[in-house]
Amino acid sequence: MLLKLTNNLAKTFLKCLFFCVFFILSPYSNAAEKSNDWEIETSKVSGQTIFFHAWGGAKNINSYIKWASNEVKKRHNITVKHVKISDTANVVARILSEKNVKKDNNGAVDLVWINGENFSVMKKNNMLLSGNWIKDLPNSKYLDFENNQSLLNDFGVPTEGMEMPWGVSQLNFYYDSKYLKSPPRSASELKEYIIKNKGRFTFPQPPDFTGTSFLKQILIELIDDKSLLKTRYVNNKHKKALSPLWKWLDQTTPYLWREGKNYPTNYLALTELVAEREIDIGMAFNIAHASNAISEGKLPNTVRSYIHKDGTLANVHFLAIPYNSSRKTASKIFINFLVSPEAQLKKQDKNFWGDPSVVSIAKLEKAWKNKFAMLPRGIATLSNEELTMKLEEPHPSWVKVIEEGWIERYGSNN
Repeated sequence: MLLKLTNNLAKTFLKCLFFCVFFILSPYSNAAEKSNDWEIETSKVSGQTIFFHAWGGAKNINSYIKWASNEVKKRHNITVKHVKISDTANVVARILSEKNVKKDNNGAVDLVWINGENFSVMKKNNMLLSGNWIKDLPNSKYLDFENNQSLLNDFGVPTEGMEMPWGVSQLNFYYDSKYLKSPPRSASELKEYIIKNKGRFTFPQPPDFTGTSFLKQILIELIDDKSLLKTRYVNNKHKKALSPLWKWLDQTTPYLWREGKNYPTNYLALTELVAEREIDIGMAFNIAHASNAISEGKLPNTVRSYIHKDGTLANVHFLAIPYNSSRKTASKIFINFLVSPEAQLKKQDKNFWGDPSVVSIAKLEKAWKNKFAMLPRGIATLSNEELTMKLEEPHPSWVKVIEEGWIERYGSNN
């Protein structure tokens, strides 16, 4: 009897031991299996070429993309062709035209840098690679999707894993502290400044991204019910909500640079106007832009950055694969490298790009944490604490309405 009881206890112990070992080793086994699957997929696409459609208007960004492309070529024998574009909407239109003629394979675009309205259009028209593929990439483990919902929402539209976060942007202003001691830090203060200092302020001409973002910034600050901006724009319901923006522009436009009859084409052209002392205040979405311009000798070292006291527009920019990309796996491999600690560290370095990283420092190994902590910050770059106040992007449907409204009212003079 005692022997039988002992045998039963031994069997029970062995079963418990088996299950304990199974559950301990199972995650490691799954991880190893995924790693092997990734390596197999990687080996299959050696020698392929992908066409990465991304804005090509900034030398530092182009240089960074070239560096990343060279790294992926060396590591995986994948060639990345940077197709430099001026307007992402044109790329979206091209993919849509391919879809309309049922070119569902071998599309011209393998990978695209997008966010906001362009993502919304692609999602609405089923033009994106679906399946929540971003979490299958090995380096997605460094992104904190659970606690940072902005990584899973693009201008309020859920991404559903159809685009990978690549960087963080926040609208910031800059000025030359040698001439301007106290810049305006709200829409109302800015209006007063513009009227008192005729010809000393302007913004990029909408529909330029930065120019439109500036208009959204003013609207967000002035609108009474900010919750309206989180919903889809309906003309008969929301038309009056735009009145504060048009009123602000009516009052300020005659006092803008060149009386509001001409506008710079983009934020880089705006930088030149600040450098030439034609205007007092510039703006950009890259928080390191002013510092980078100082390093390049394009702005004096007395330039400093600031944001409005109640915050400025902030968003995440993403990478997406069109549904008809001819090189989906190769594009994923390039994306996986772009969100690696190595690539994100270099991207955040002001000497290369200065674009804030999307990786979670808490998820990094100690060595990488130290490297991020040691990154130099530019003389005109605001600290993380100074950038705490962030404003959410409106629903993408507001963008076109704002742009068309501005062009109709103020753009006809250009």
